[in-house]
Amino acid sequence: MGNLKDIYFIFPVMLYYALEALIVGLFIAILWKLVLEHLFGYLGYFQIVSIYWIIKMLMFNVFNLINGLNSNNQIEEDNDYNNEQYNTTTEE
Repeated sequence: MGNLKDIYFIFPVMLYYALEALIVGLFIAILWKLVLEHLFGYLGYFQIVSIYWIIKMLMFNVFNLINGLNSNNQIEEDNDYNNEQYNTTTEE
């Protein structure tokens, strides 16, 4: 069973992509309205935001992110262990 902490890390990423989709979707909606609407038909702002968010989530590789976080945690633990091992003081 996977680590529950890893699953909770996905939600802030989803929120970030949703906020990004709201901002980028505004510019895409303006360009769609001015240029592409007469070629492809009507597409609303929230439809554009939803499409953009879904594409970003499909392209998001959560496994690399989780592996990267785990490797960073492992490196920090190794550094702490090495510092404790070599940080010996001699009292004279």
